[in-house]
Amino acid sequence: MKIIDKDFRLFGVVSIIDIAIVAVLIVFAFLARRFSAPQSAAARPGDVTIRYTVEVQHRNPGFKDNVKIGAKVADSLRGYEIGTITKIYAQPYLEDAPDFGSNTIKRASVDGLETAYIEIEAKAQVTDYTTLIGSFEVLVGKEIFIKTRDFAAGGYVVQLNRGEAS
Repeated sequence: MKIIDKDFRLFGVVSIIDIAIVAVLIVFAFLARRFSAPQSAAARPGDVTIRYTVEVQHRNPGFKDNVKIGAKVADSLRGYEIGTITKIYAQPYLEDAPDFGSNTIKRASVDGLETAYIEIEAKAQVTDYTTLIGSFEVLVGKEIFIKTRDFAAGGYVVQLNRGEAS
């Protein structure tokens, strides 16, 4: 009896292609198990409270009055909830302006405009590499579009504070 017959079956019973497919599946299963490490206690969704601040520029002075503490915030692009507003404050909007007397460029406030800072608290999945609220990644410097029932605005995340695991 031949080891491999004319139909490429091993000992006339099992196809070599079937063996190759099973071997590839075993290797794939091993690699999937190896590289999908279990999540630690701090990396489970909802375990870590984070606070992040969104800077919203070019706003009228009455803008912060439309922002309600305790309001649920949604990502206005995808529509899912990304936290609750815990704090709002405003500062004069600043732009670079030439100072011809000293021949320099200085920061100067613009009349009638403010920069609002909205602090949002959320439960997030925090790892060494990322901070996720559901599938929404929070990064300092990331542009974010937020909305509540009272307002919608776009801005940038300027601060991120990660809490302890609960």
